[in-house]
Amino acid sequence: MLILQGGRDYQVTVADDLVRWRAGLAHRQDVVIRVHESCDHVFFAGSGPSAPTDYLSPQHADPAVVAGVADWLTSRVP
Repeated sequence: MLILQGGRDYQVTVADDLVRWRAGLAHRQDVVIRVHESCDHVFFAGSGPSAPTDYLSPQHADPAVVAGVADWLTSRVP
């Protein structure tokens, strides 16, 4: 299981929500959790606090997130 979290996400936060995921899944050996510090809720990279208006301009998911998901998937192919 791969769980991704944006470090700038104000909707699902590292401090309030990810901590619960980590606790709830602590017994599982097959869980990988990655925090992308510069990303918001939809994995748009930026700096400073994110805001709802950030979603109004077209953007792409951070290439590092896409590459990380691809690497994680291909590492599980037998």
